[in-house]
Amino acid sequence: MATKRPKTTKAARGESSSRSGTTVTNLAEYRKKRDFSLTREPAGGLAPKAQGILRFVIQKHAASHLHFDLRLEMDGVMKSWAVPKGPSLDPSVKRLAMQVEDHPVEYNSFEGTIPQGQYGGGTVLLWDQGTYTSAADGDGSDDDKIRDGYKRGDLKIYFHGKRMHGSYVLVRMKFGRNGSTAEKPQWLFIKHRDEFATADIDIVAETTTSVTTGRTMEEIASGKSKVWQSDRTPKAAPAAKIPSSSISSRSPARTASAAGLEPMLCTVGTEIPGEGWTYEPKYDGIRVLAFATSDSVTLITRNGNDKSLQFPEVTSALKKLVAKVKRPLVLDGEIVAVNDGKPARFQELQNRMHVKEAAAIDRYQASAPTAFILFDMLMDGADVVVGEPWFERRALLEKRVGRHVSDRIQITPSTHDKGDAVLAEARANGWEGIIAKKVGSTYQPGVRSRDWLKLKIEFRQEFVVGGYTEPRNSRQHLGALLLGYFDGGRFIYVGHTGGGFTSKGLGEMYKKLGPLEQKKSPFEEVPRTNEKPHWLRPEIVVEVKFNEFTADGMLRQPIYLGTRDDKNAREVGMEKKSLQRKRAAPKLPVRKTSARARRAVSSVSAGSSKAPKSRDTNALLDQLTAIEKKGGDALLDLPGGDQIQVTNLGKVFFPDTGHTKGDLMRYYVRVAPYILPVMADRPLVLKRFPNGVNGQAFFQQKAAEETPDAIRVGLIHTDGSSTNRRFIGGSLASLLYLVQLGSISVDPWHSRIQSLEFADYTIIDLDPGPRAPFGSVVKVARWAKEVMDDLGLHGSLKTSGSTGLHIYIPLPPDTPNDAATLVAQMIATEVAQAHPKVATIERAVKARGATTVYVDFLQNIIGKTVAGAYSVRARPEPTVSTPIAWDELDDDLDPRNFTIDTVVDRFQKVGDLWNPAMKKKNSLRALLKR
Repeated sequence: MATKRPKTTKAARGESSSRSGTTVTNLAEYRKKRDFSLTREPAGGLAPKAQGILRFVIQKHAASHLHFDLRLEMDGVMKSWAVPKGPSLDPSVKRLAMQVEDHPVEYNSFEGTIPQGQYGGGTVLLWDQGTYTSAADGDGSDDDKIRDGYKRGDLKIYFHGKRMHGSYVLVRMKFGRNGSTAEKPQWLFIKHRDEFATADIDIVAETTTSVTTGRTMEEIASGKSKVWQSDRTPKAAPAAKIPSSSISSRSPARTASAAGLEPMLCTVGTEIPGEGWTYEPKYDGIRVLAFATSDSVTLITRNGNDKSLQFPEVTSALKKLVAKVKRPLVLDGEIVAVNDGKPARFQELQNRMHVKEAAAIDRYQASAPTAFILFDMLMDGADVVVGEPWFERRALLEKRVGRHVSDRIQITPSTHDKGDAVLAEARANGWEGIIAKKVGSTYQPGVRSRDWLKLKIEFRQEFVVGGYTEPRNSRQHLGALLLGYFDGGRFIYVGHTGGGFTSKGLGEMYKKLGPLEQKKSPFEEVPRTNEKPHWLRPEIVVEVKFNEFTADGMLRQPIYLGTRDDKNAREVGMEKKSLQRKRAAPKLPVRKTSARARRAVSSVSAGSSKAPKSRDTNALLDQLTAIEKKGGDALLDLPGGDQIQVTNLGKVFFPDTGHTKGDLMRYYVRVAPYILPVMADRPLVLKRFPNGVNGQAFFQQKAAEETPDAIRVGLIHTDGSSTNRRFIGGSLASLLYLVQLGSISVDPWHSRIQSLEFADYTIIDLDPGPRAPFGSVVKVARWAKEVMDDLGLHGSLKTSGSTGLHIYIPLPPDTPNDAATLVAQMIATEVAQAHPKVATIERAVKARGATTVYVDFLQNIIGKTVAGAYSVRARPEPTVSTPIAWDELDDDLDPRNFTIDTVVDRFQKVGDLWNPAMKKKNSLRALLKR
């Protein structure tokens, strides 16, 4: 008797006649085409209906023809299209998209190879992934509008991916592209015009690696394991593995990106730190990471530039080194000019830096040779050792390289716990400075850490004033002092300085110089000056600090410190101890690392967020006011000796109130102690208003190739293969420089450069509709606070500076950005469901009620920003995004009362309501139980 087979449901077979009566889904075709005993592709089934979030993936697929597979989650499956040429960012380009069978949601994580002979045999790479929402106008939920758009063949969607951003449309064609009847439904995939649209970037050509593993198609096809990659500060851990094939000369920028390896950076120190540190010379060369195999070498600078072709003697030496040690290496070091086998001055290297002609490079190898001085190892063969303490990395460096040092490859000397002695040696030999390193510290790629300190040699000496130049632009009294010293009966010019003066100090000095003016130059050789000179009898002695003497005996970066009334001008000669016309070079023996060096806990620098002291603040405010009165253009002297050029300070940025660019800059100087910690170590997004709030504005994320030295710029890996220069917040110089560019609001990312994939907080943006009173925003904020209290979460509150409020919830360390979005979504959804007449999470503006408040949880995607705390907003009146206490949420609260004219007094009274609160991290355990 035959056994009666049980009936199977449509769901069990992966079929659905309809979902909400609109969309037919069927995985039977998908399964029929595949033999799951031969392929690793998932068999899958219908997934539960997504609650509020719809996923998408784009997979690069090298089958019989290379193409891209676009998959959109819809009714429990992934609706799929084959896009032969891949997506485009250009709205004028229409990409053909051929609809194929539905795929299971489990396919979203598939990356690997499909056996030849099987359907779709070839290599599959995860090119992008994320979520998507409807971009269609009209009423209804996102799910309904997506189903309706799909049914009508006019599917408008908005991508929130790692590479794909913004609005697109899929348009179904009635016939094939050439008018023929198509076997498969054919669509056009088109980018809408929005802030992400551009015709300048070929995103398919520029992004060729996996968004999850960093692998190339070739590495996936060859079965190479996942590439180790991280933008985080590495913790001490077993060495990670990376395929040696990833160290390639063909794509050095991708190599550095894929491995997550960038130079660790020093913080400027002011004194010898103490025990548990080692000390090295600070070289005056080009810092590079060397990715070296026996076949190829790439030398990558901090800015991602490849110097391999310009220094062939170094690359050749590294190839020989790798051949001897029989393993690829990644090394950190400095290319320096050498003279008689010793490191020489940077000036001797400078001429080679930008030469690219082969003949000239060959000449320079003979006339201006270089050496590569090593001070760290990042990879040893396939082992990534950045997580090991310094003393272990140093021992490994000496083990691998110590027996193979040469004229071209050397190891820097390192001395433990004798910082004062090394500093004295540096002064005696004319080094630029010394580097102090904590012996237990890990290597933190791309991080400016306090585990490495840069101690620059600062020479001080008295010189005599022999003249001064007239001031430029709005600077008052004088431009620069012309300095010299006596050598017997001769008066020798040594340089000029205009730095170090306050406005008051310039006036006082000018009064002293007036009675000494004469027609003839007192210097033995008349110096050339940038502005008209006034000659003086050489009688006033001043003290200056400077970095060193140039090769021709001039002062480098001199700063005025004060007048020495106790010194006789005729007795001021050159101090032989300081004069280093040809900098002495350190000997380069291999010094062994102490086995007793203790482990130390590494720390991540918060960036240079130190705000000016009150007297510095007053001096800056005086300078800005004086510059604006004199025409608005001048060099602005900052605390610490930095300078930035400011222009057009008198330009009116807010016509309704008359506030100028100078007013804006003075506000940021006043609130620097509050706002700099908000921005510290975070990439910044600018919205520039060069002609004020009524003029044309534009967004800027990338930093220009040429920026002042005082401005911090970091390399951000926006995907597996591309690297962009971004402004990094935390310093007064950077903040004022960006305001000088016309940035009214400077908006920080939610994550720091050390760990971009992890959010420090999640944001709920309360955005009122056009007819919603601010009282409704207050109500929604209170309701959100009630939900947070139920979940055991605390958060900070601020005005948006516009019409809404922002709630920030600090997250525990290492919280992924996706999890940050989910936390905000959970709170927003609960509020909207409990109060649907007032609150909504509907993204489409036209689908929301005009009197509702949009509870936006989607501001937490990596790279998205909102106005930072204490930032000015580009409104008709210069309002400020102002932190407030929860008990200030009452009917009297009015964000328009917080402007640059009123908030400084408020901040002085209530203190910093933001930064201390944001340091108190939440636990998410209560959420896991829900």
